[in-house]
Amino acid sequence: MRTENDKYEKVLRVLRKSVPALGSSEDIEREVIKRISRASQPKMFFSNVIDILFGWVYIGWVRRSFITISILLVIFFVYQQGAILKQINHLTSQLIVVEEETSFLPAFEIEKRLLLYRLSGREISPKTKTITEKQLNQLLESINELEIKYMDLINMIEEDSEIKRYIEKKLKENNGSEINL
Repeated sequence: MRTENDKYEKVLRVLRKSVPALGSSEDIEREVIKRISRASQPKMFFSNVIDILFGWVYIGWVRRSFITISILLVIFFVYQQGAILKQINHLTSQLIVVEEETSFLPAFEIEKRLLLYRLSGREISPKTKTITEKQLNQLLESINELEIKYMDLINMIEEDSEIKRYIEKKLKENNGSEINL
């Protein structure tokens, strides 16, 4: 053990006596300043970038504020969609006429058609004061069809005496008066 201690002591003496060779003190200063400046520069790692971008997550009031804003945006979106659907439903309930509505009928013919329209039991609503020619023609066609069917029914009753007697009997029972067919 002594030999090892002696060797250790010799190595220590040699190291203590040896002095590093200094070229110049300015070189040493530059080297020290360069190492210090390199150590003080922050190194950007991916984790540092993530912390900078998402550091607000760790702040409670900011997180709660963002949650509140997002809930308000969802509520606004739902309200907006409801308003849009309400308007769409309102639009679908309206009558839209795409064709051009020009009438080449004389005024007395239109008056006759309007009279027939009123006699049919329908009322012209105050909202819609315009009736398209197509609608008026459809109304007249349906009235003509009803008149033809009514005339056929009357002729059928006139031809068959049994049906005529039966209808007159039923009308007397219901109204108490006789109707001339």
